[in-house]
Amino acid sequence: MALPLEVLADLRLAVDGENIDIRGTGDHIVVDLPSLRAGRRLMSSGPFAADRARTTGRIHEALELSGITAEVRLRGDPVARIGEGARPGTLSRLLRLDGIEVQPAPPLRAALRRRPLLTAAVVLGLLTLLGWWLLRSPDA
Repeated sequence: MALPLEVLADLRLAVDGENIDIRGTGDHIVVDLPSLRAGRRLMSSGPFAADRARTTGRIHEALELSGITAEVRLRGDPVARIGEGARPGTLSRLLRLDGIEVQPAPPLRAALRRRPLLTAAVVLGLLTLLGWWLLRSPDA
């Protein structure tokens, strides 16, 4: 049973000169990152630095208990969700992201628009690697 908690916030956090916008509207928190670098920097500081997997698991449990969903966006595009509304999938389990729903499609589409040839080469390389991994012989 979720505890009655409401988050109302409109914050701006500066990390290495980049502004991270944080908004809370009741039971939904949105963290909008200007870049992946800012997100990595944020996750490597403070309480997240010691044991990231255990910390994210605790954050997920606390948010779920409170009935709150936190969504992480990259330049406005949703990339992850944690807490009450999160539905972790196969990618989350493969990456061992306890309780985090990962949504890689929006940033990939944005990258495709900005650098189509580079994105196509990276995706083709990943598909080739995945195909090799799936089709390799089990006794090798």
